[in-house]
Amino acid sequence: MDDGDITRYERARVCIDFGTALSKASICLDPTLPLEVGVKPLPIGAIARAEHPLLTPSVLYVDEGRLFFGPAALERARRGIEVNRDPLLSFKTVLGATNVNDALAQKLRPSMDPTGTFRQRDALVLYLAYLDRLIREAIELAPNIPNAVVNARRRYTSPVWRPGSGADKTFELMFNEAAAVTQRLGDALISPEGVSIAQCKDALNRAEAAPGNGLLETGIFEPHAAAAAALAFTNAPTRYVMVFDMGAGTVDIAAFEFDERTEPPALSEIKEARQCSALAGDEIDRILVELYLRKRGGEKSREDELRLLRTAILSARELKRELFTRGQTSLKTGWMATTIKAKDLMEDPNFRTYLTALRQAIAASLSRVIDRAEAANADVIDIVLAGGGSQLPFMMDLVKSAGTLRQTRVALRVGPLSPVNALYTGIDPSLRDAFPQIAMSVGGALVEMMPAL
Repeated sequence: MDDGDITRYERARVCIDFGTALSKASICLDPTLPLEVGVKPLPIGAIARAEHPLLTPSVLYVDEGRLFFGPAALERARRGIEVNRDPLLSFKTVLGATNVNDALAQKLRPSMDPTGTFRQRDALVLYLAYLDRLIREAIELAPNIPNAVVNARRRYTSPVWRPGSGADKTFELMFNEAAAVTQRLGDALISPEGVSIAQCKDALNRAEAAPGNGLLETGIFEPHAAAAAALAFTNAPTRYVMVFDMGAGTVDIAAFEFDERTEPPALSEIKEARQCSALAGDEIDRILVELYLRKRGGEKSREDELRLLRTAILSARELKRELFTRGQTSLKTGWMATTIKAKDLMEDPNFRTYLTALRQAIAASLSRVIDRAEAANADVIDIVLAGGGSQLPFMMDLVKSAGTLRQTRVALRVGPLSPVNALYTGIDPSLRDAFPQIAMSVGGALVEMMPAL
C-alpha cells in the first residue's frame, strides 16, 4: 500500500454486527462517495464456508482439545448432543450486560468448556480475532474492494447505548488483544479443523501482555445504525423514522428525527420511544420447542429428555424457517418424526400471548413518535422492520395492527429495511435478500455522527 492509497481511504471504516444468531460486517470506503461505490457488505460468510455469503453463524465450540468457530462449530455442536455438550451460541449477551466486566470475567459453563480453560472474555477476544481474519480475507479476495482498506478503522454495533462509558475502553482493549491473536494464529482461526486449546491459550496470554492495534473507533447503537441505513437507501426520506429491529436475542425499538438541514444530515433520537425486550426470535424458538415437545410426548429418562431438548434447541431456527416457508416442519429424533404446521403455532396459547405482548410494546413506542409528529404537523412516519425476524410472514401485519391502537391523522408507512434505491436493483440479489439482517452493519459503517444524549 503506497502513501496515496492510505490518504485516499483514510475515511474508510468497517462495522461489525454481532448478531445473536449471525454475524455480519460491512465497509464504508468514504461516506462522501455514492452509495453504490462507497458502501459494501463484506462476504465473510463465503470465507467462513457458511450458508449465506454475507452471514456467518455466531458460534464457538470446544471439542477434543480444539476450538471451532462459525459453521464448523455449529456442525460439531450437532454431533455433541449425545455427550451433553453445548456451543457458545451468542456473544451479544455480554455486549448487553449491565456490568460488562463482571460478565466478561465469568467462566464458560462446563457444558460449553469442560476443560475450564476459558472465560467469557477469552471467548469474545477469540471470536473477534476470528471475525478479523474473515474480514481481512474478504477484503483481500473481493474484486470490488481495494486492499488498501484492510486496516480501516473498526466499529461494532451494540444493543445498548454507551456513549463515553467505561465499557468503550474495555472493548477497545479486547479489540487490541484480538488483533494480536489474529497476528499469531492467522489462517488457523478460519480452518475447519479448528485451533488447539494450547495454541489459543498461548495466543491469549501473549496478547494480554502485548496487545496489538485493533483499530477500534466506536460502538454504534443498533437502531441508530438501522435508521441510518433506512434513510440512506430510501428514495423518499421522512422526518420521523421508527425502527423495529427483531433479532434472535432482543427486539429493539427506537425512533429518530431526521434533519436534512445540517451537513451531514442529523439523526436525533426520540428517547422516550426507546425499548429493548426479550420478545425476539429466541422466544419464538422457545415456544416452538415447547410445542414440539408436547406433540412428541415424553421420554423414558431425564437424560433422554435433555438430549431431546438439546436437539430441538439446536434445530429450532431451521425448524422455524421451514415452518414459515413451507407451512409445516418436521424433526426426527431416533425412529420418531414429529410434524408441526404453521396453524399449530399460530393457535398455540403461548404464541398468541407472545403476539399480544409484542403488539402492545410496538404500540407504546409508536404512540410517543406520533405525539412528536403531530406536534410538528408531520404527514408521515416511516416504520422500518429490521433484523432477521422482520422477514417472518406475520410481522408486517402485527406492526400495522399496533398502529391501529392509536388514532392519528399521521400516515404510517410500514415496510422492511430494503435497498429500494434503484442502484441495487438487479445488481446483487444476495444483498437484497439479506438486507434486513446486514442493515445494522451497513448503517453503522455509513453513519457520520452519533447524536448527544
